[in-house]
Amino acid sequence: MSTRSARAAVTEALLKCPAPLYERMHRQGPLIWSRPDQTWVVTGYELARLVLRDPRFHLPGPPPQSEWSESGSHGGFFQSMLLASEGDRHTRLRRFLGRLLTPRAVRAQTLRVEAAVTALLDGLERRTAVDGVAEISARLPVTVIGDLVGIPAGDRSELSEICREISRGGGVASGRPSGEDVGTALTRVDELGRRVKRWMDTPEHLIPDSLLALAVEAKDTTEALSETEIVANVFSLYIAGHDTSRNMLSGLLMRLATHPELLDGLSAGAIDTSAEVDRLLLAESPLTFTVRVAREECELDGQRIRPGDKLRVMLGAANHELLTSGMKADHSGVSFGEGRHVCLGAHLARTEGRVMLEAIGRRCSGLRLAAEPVWAPHFLHRGLQSLPLEIAWR
Repeated sequence: MSTRSARAAVTEALLKCPAPLYERMHRQGPLIWSRPDQTWVVTGYELARLVLRDPRFHLPGPPPQSEWSESGSHGGFFQSMLLASEGDRHTRLRRFLGRLLTPRAVRAQTLRVEAAVTALLDGLERRTAVDGVAEISARLPVTVIGDLVGIPAGDRSELSEICREISRGGGVASGRPSGEDVGTALTRVDELGRRVKRWMDTPEHLIPDSLLALAVEAKDTTEALSETEIVANVFSLYIAGHDTSRNMLSGLLMRLATHPELLDGLSAGAIDTSAEVDRLLLAESPLTFTVRVAREECELDGQRIRPGDKLRVMLGAANHELLTSGMKADHSGVSFGEGRHVCLGAHLARTEGRVMLEAIGRRCSGLRLAAEPVWAPHFLHRGLQSLPLEIAWR
């Protein structure tokens, strides 16, 4: 076997089951220095929580020479994303976007999630073979985020591709911008801006309590968002709410297909679906790590951390420790982050999982794998690329 083939085999094995990697990390301690990456690796659950909450550590920005940097052509876009903002801007954006998740808004969103799941299953009900990723778990978040943002239904598929091309631009997604991908991403940001303006110019067609509807209502008030902030957070909500939700939903479907007792329990009303979603998030963290940068010199786990040091917080490893340590794990650990950057949409994501489980329990009498699942070749957003299923309907 060639070196490249051996590396590919190791990667595939880790994607299928990262637990051995996490266990090896834990044997080295909660904080590890990675010489090849020149990065501190945080693997312990309590230490991960501390770093995510501690204001001495902040999110990394794009490289100084990048078009996404403050001096670049689209620096305002990057700095205006809730996912990337810090300080007063982050506080203001989080307060505004928090209006999407008031009790009244959450009730309306739950009804929309239920309607979306029903429509998806209605479209599949006469079929006995489906790809669970392509036809369920990738489609539901597009509908949910489309409703949350307020995007017209006919524009959602194209918007998904626009946002993916922006993400692939490197300066946003990976911090490593490269040639053509960045050029395409910059063009697509401008295209997204034109579409957002068009949607907001017809507010009568916007979904109540959506981002775009709230942005229209806030115009000419002290709470108004700038045009760049609106566009940046249409993208931000899409990125935050799509890939991780798709991977979580795919994981739940695979659990049902490989543990038939779960479907029996759902059908009998004997499964706590919220707890089942949280168990999945702990065991199969859809986002495996996040990165922070030290603002100042400090000490962690007896190690000296210098200003500018990078810390890769291994969310999957931290959750694995919680799951296997005997500590009470009646929540999703650090799957949605902690502190000031904790995911605003955590409740909505859990709702998607809970509603999907309940609907499948009512409508399906059998669910099993039709072929071997295929994992997407990305460890950061770890999830399935395809999930061939055989379904028996009630």
